[in-house]
Amino acid sequence: MAQSKLGRNAFTVQEAVNMDTFTEWYYEVLDLSGTDTSTYATTATPAKKAIFYVVPGAATTLEDGDVLSITLNGKTGAQIINIDSGDLPFTISGCLITSISVANSGAEASDTVSLLTFH
Repeated sequence: MAQSKLGRNAFTVQEAVNMDTFTEWYYEVLDLSGTDTSTYATTATPAKKAIFYVVPGAATTLEDGDVLSITLNGKTGAQIINIDSGDLPFTISGCLITSISVANSGAEASDTVSLLTFH
C-alpha cells in the first residue's frame, strides 16, 4: 500500500537517516554591508545543515544590537529568521536549504558572518 507524505518535512525512515549523512561541506564569509547570498546552497546542491558564526579571535564589527535576517529558500514571510548577533553561532537543520540570504539591521562596511554548510 502506498505511503502518503504530509508536508515537505515528512520523511521516510531512510530519508530521515540520510539527513544526518553529509558528503560535502563548504565554508564562506558573507558580507553584511548589504544582503549577501550563499554561493553553495542551491537547488542543485541543497544544504542539509547551515551554521552561522563569527570566527573566534577574528576582528568583527557586529554589535550586540545588530539583528541578522536570514531568508531561506528564496521566500519571504514565514521563511525569514531574525536573530541577534549575540546568538551566534546559530544552526539551521532538519530541512533542505536551497538558498540562503543574510542581511544585517545595523549594516557597516566591514560586517561579515561565516557560514558553514553541509550537503
